[in-house]
Amino acid sequence: MCMSKEHTSCCEDKLSSLPDEILIMILDKLDPRTTITTTVLSKRWLDLPRRQYTCYDLSVYEILPPRYHRLKKITVEAKAGYEAEKKAHNLTDSTAFKDKYDRFYAIKDQYEQWMWKVHLLTPILQCYERLAMRRYVKRVNAFLLPPNNVQQLSIQKLRLQTFSTSSFNQWITAAVGRWGVEDLEIIIENSYLPYDFRLLDGCQNVRLKRLVLSNCCHYGRTPLFFQRLTTLTLCDKSSRIHIVYDILINCVQLVDLRLKNSSYHPQAYRFNFPASRLKNLQLDKCSIWKIYLTSLPCLETFAFRGRPAKLHYGEVPQLRHVSLDFLESGDNGDNDNLRRKSTYALGKFFKGTPPPLEYLVLQLRGHPVWIEPTAIPSRLNHLKKLFVANVPTSWDTFWIFILFAAAPFLQALQVHFDNNSEKASAAGSLDVQVEQPHQHLHLREVVVVGFDGAAWQTGFVKRIMRASRWLRRVHLLDGHVMEAEERGLVDLEVVPHRREWHECERSEVLEELTDGTGFPQRKIVLE
Repeated sequence: MCMSKEHTSCCEDKLSSLPDEILIMILDKLDPRTTITTTVLSKRWLDLPRRQYTCYDLSVYEILPPRYHRLKKITVEAKAGYEAEKKAHNLTDSTAFKDKYDRFYAIKDQYEQWMWKVHLLTPILQCYERLAMRRYVKRVNAFLLPPNNVQQLSIQKLRLQTFSTSSFNQWITAAVGRWGVEDLEIIIENSYLPYDFRLLDGCQNVRLKRLVLSNCCHYGRTPLFFQRLTTLTLCDKSSRIHIVYDILINCVQLVDLRLKNSSYHPQAYRFNFPASRLKNLQLDKCSIWKIYLTSLPCLETFAFRGRPAKLHYGEVPQLRHVSLDFLESGDNGDNDNLRRKSTYALGKFFKGTPPPLEYLVLQLRGHPVWIEPTAIPSRLNHLKKLFVANVPTSWDTFWIFILFAAAPFLQALQVHFDNNSEKASAAGSLDVQVEQPHQHLHLREVVVVGFDGAAWQTGFVKRIMRASRWLRRVHLLDGHVMEAEERGLVDLEVVPHRREWHECERSEVLEELTDGTGFPQRKIVLE
């Protein structure tokens, strides 16, 4: 009899027996995600008032166990090894092997090893995903689809990261139409889900201003409520160019558009939307070979990251800031239909009507020297600040002086040399043969990041100093650059490294810089 009482005492739900006041105090101590999970415990927990959070991040990956992530990492690493082997055998170049069977047998063992791991682990991963989705669907349903008598939520920002599910349509309709979400981010993993956003046109509570879609997009004509969007980000399969064109035509209030991981498109991207109010356009890791900014009258900022693409400027009278991050790996990529030139003329990035640029961030990266140092067709007369970053130390600096000469009213020049790349070769000797640049009467500051006192770096700085009569400050430091946390692709920030200069070494560098330039040492900061 005593044993039975003890067993009953252990199994009793003592937490639910607490008064509402105590339970509310407990809920106030929990984070939003844990608070949501308590709604599935019982009807009593569902009806309890909670602290009014405004931002919610509901990800299915929070439910998946650590073992899932370990197995997933194994498959990703196996595929990465297979892709590396393909590049090592030059299999991405279709001309390297005359017969497709020769290309296959060159890495047959690596391919079979990769496929064996994929076939072995895929059923296990899918089992974990199904179990996690059952719990995830219950949580999100309890949060977004509660009974009508539940207290009205105030949701300003909502992020949903999920696998494919039949409940998806109900979630979007409830989030936007019922709860009035203003900032919505939807990420679909391992699949693509269409959603007819026109279903929300009849809703009265739509306050959506910012929308992020990854592997999810509407079909049919552009919904009416899209016209109220001010910020839109389309990722992966959501960023198809015909969808982008349709949105830019109809969403006249849109001021910020970002495309990420867009698949290869055989035609050039042509942005010809004279009625658009777009101010910020960012293309991140998009497979594009040519971009025409034909007519975007309000565009102020343009940023692009990916393989080199030719740029043609048209009617962009407000364009002040351009950031270009080009990486040429030297192969044709995974898509054999994507044909790339081995070299690019520097002028290909400044075709058409010269925009009134004031700030240009340029990153030209890659192992081979793929820039042809040709003249820029038009002068950048409005350019005040130039930031050239991640320059491999194996490259010559001829093309930097071409940019320098094309901007006669430049006020600030920043150059970052990537010391983690291969060390400078004999290509650096090309600098001494370059014609002396024209005098820059407006340049006031020069910053060189990654400066280690090498002779070719010192010669580069001296050439800039000789061409800048009114230069006020030269800052030489070791360090690296990274994307600015708030601005992303648009701008970079310098992260300095502490370097201990020997006094003799410091004096030698300073004397070399001032010899023949007449520049006072006190205006040179070496750290």
